[in-house]
Amino acid sequence: MKQKIVITLIAVLMAVHVNGQPERVASIDSILTEMARQDQFSGAVLIADRSGVLLSKGYGYSDREHRIKNTPDTKFSLSSGSKIITGTAIACLAQEGKLKVTDTLGQYLKGFAGGDKITIHQMLTHSAGLDDFFKAKNFSYEGVKNCTDMLPFMRGLPLVYTPGDSCLYSTGDCIVLGAIIEKITGMSFQDYIRKRFVEPLRLVNTNFTAYGELDEGQRGYAIGYRKTDTAGYKRIPYNYDNGAIPLSAGGAWSSVTDLYRFDKAVFSGEILNKEYLAQMTARYTSQWEHTHFGYIWITTDKQGYYSIGHAGDSSGWHAMNDYYPKQQYTIIILTNLGSVDLYDLSKRFEEVLFPVGFIN
Repeated sequence: MKQKIVITLIAVLMAVHVNGQPERVASIDSILTEMARQDQFSGAVLIADRSGVLLSKGYGYSDREHRIKNTPDTKFSLSSGSKIITGTAIACLAQEGKLKVTDTLGQYLKGFAGGDKITIHQMLTHSAGLDDFFKAKNFSYEGVKNCTDMLPFMRGLPLVYTPGDSCLYSTGDCIVLGAIIEKITGMSFQDYIRKRFVEPLRLVNTNFTAYGELDEGQRGYAIGYRKTDTAGYKRIPYNYDNGAIPLSAGGAWSSVTDLYRFDKAVFSGEILNKEYLAQMTARYTSQWEHTHFGYIWITTDKQGYYSIGHAGDSSGWHAMNDYYPKQQYTIIILTNLGSVDLYDLSKRFEEVLFPVGFIN
């Protein structure tokens, strides 16, 4: 079955090299339709260029038992894909003069190892030495409602390395940044994001609903599924991933249409001026090959171009959200099948959309 999909893709690639961009986008739709038919993909995809949206469509089912189809407005768990909201929020507060990225953690929150040395810049670029919050002794989401509630766990963790000496992707960085946002604004992280981004940008499908608050019959939310060797796809309860509370380290719910509105507002200069947008998306630190951290946003070098965005992975939901400055394209892929490799799928889309010699 997988071989059939690969052969189909090769045929599509050969065809689109001699056709225009509408044919390329149509070919991606065909690939996804066939993958959904063969039960290899379920989710929603949006592709846009400088002229606007080229493809916005749902594939497969958000609820397989009740045959509810995915749509461009279906809400998926973004997992770590929602960390970019945190990075953008910090950049906004810096632009407004409410903080400086050179400020230390200790200026806002006390009781942290190395708090007088760790800077906001280092937390934004995963170079602060803070560990993942879920590694804390007796960690539990019980009683947690905001980022500040997570600080007792973070304060008990030793530094992984001296601040600024290395780079290690950390959920702890983002949780502490969320608590700093709460300290500065006097609001919960969720309320501030609603006021700053969700309401002004009309992100009607974006929220921080806790997994435990979603019942089995919840409409509009994609149920996560995981492929098994014997029983096909197994339904994953909304609270499967530790009963996670969506906060500044990830887990928000959103749709491809909302993510596109957010990305467009960011990269068009609606949210940040040129200076702070450049600062947020610059290349500072690197942990993985061909990638660099900006202020949470990740720049990934491809063959002859690059993308800026962030991925998210959990048991039954994956997210891929990338903006391509050279081509001025946006590609957003959300899925509720845990077996789908969005990194591979995104690469396939790039091969179709940006073949060698393509000039946009």
